[in-house]
Amino acid sequence: MYPRQNPYAPGAGTPPPELAGRDELMERAAVALDRIRARKPARSFILYGLRGVGKSVLLNRIRLDAEARGIASVRMEIPDGRSLPALLIPALRSALLRFSRGEALRDNVLKGMRALAGFARALEVKYQDIELSIDVIPETGLADSSDLDMDLSDLLLTLGKTAVERNTAIVLYIDELQYVQEDQLASLIGALHNVAQEQLPVTMVAAGLPQLVGQTGSAKSYAERLFEFVHIDRLNDNDACKALTVPAENEGVTFSPDAISHILRHTEG
Repeated sequence: MYPRQNPYAPGAGTPPPELAGRDELMERAAVALDRIRARKPARSFILYGLRGVGKSVLLNRIRLDAEARGIASVRMEIPDGRSLPALLIPALRSALLRFSRGEALRDNVLKGMRALAGFARALEVKYQDIELSIDVIPETGLADSSDLDMDLSDLLLTLGKTAVERNTAIVLYIDELQYVQEDQLASLIGALHNVAQEQLPVTMVAAGLPQLVGQTGSAKSYAERLFEFVHIDRLNDNDACKALTVPAENEGVTFSPDAISHILRHTEG
C-alpha cells in the first residue's frame, strides 16, 4: 500500500478509519442523552478500561454524534495535578458563549454567566490554579459560598435551567476522570445527582482507567445508580477483522486469510 493511501493512523485518541464493535454502546448513549434532554430519567455513562482500548475515541464519537443532534457539549481532559474548578470554569464559559450565538447575553444565559462568575471568584483563593475571571457582575448568593459542594450544585442547576430555555442538554465530557481528587469528584457527583433529582438536562459522560469504578464509589455510594459503568475491552475476532479489513477494502486492498489470522493473533484485539 502506498504511504499516501494508508488509512491506518494509530495514536492516542486518534479516530480509527473503522470504529468496529461499538455500535450498540453508541446507540445506548444516544438514547440516554436524548432522554435527558427531554427531561426523562436516564443514566449516563462512565467508560473504563486499560489504556489503548479506545475509550477516548468512543467518548469523542458520542460527543460528536450528540452535537449533531443539537446537544451542547463541555469537553475536558483532566491532567494530573489540576483542580476540577480550574478546568470547569473556562469550559463552561465557552459553552455559555456558544449559547449566546454572538449576541448579547440574555435571560438564563446571562444568569448562568453570573453564576459562573460568582463560582470563580469564590473559589479562586481555595483553588489557586484558577486563572480565568469572568467579565460579568456575579449574582450575590448564587454559587458564591466558597463551598464546592453547594456552589457546584447551584451552578449546574442554573445551567440546567439555561439548557431548558434553549431546548437542549448540557453534557460534560470528561476524559481521564481518575485524576480528579476524591473530594472534588464527590462534589461533582453530588451536583449531578441534585440536577437529576430536579430533572434538569445536565449530565456527564466520562472515561478513565479501571480504578475509576472504585474511586466514584468511594466518593459517593450512589454513583452506580447515577451512571452506567461500561467496561471497554479488546475487540472480539469478528469486530477486529472488520476494523482491519474495511479500511483496506475502501482503498482497493485485500488481506489473505493467513495474513488476517496473523495480525489478529499479534494484536490480540
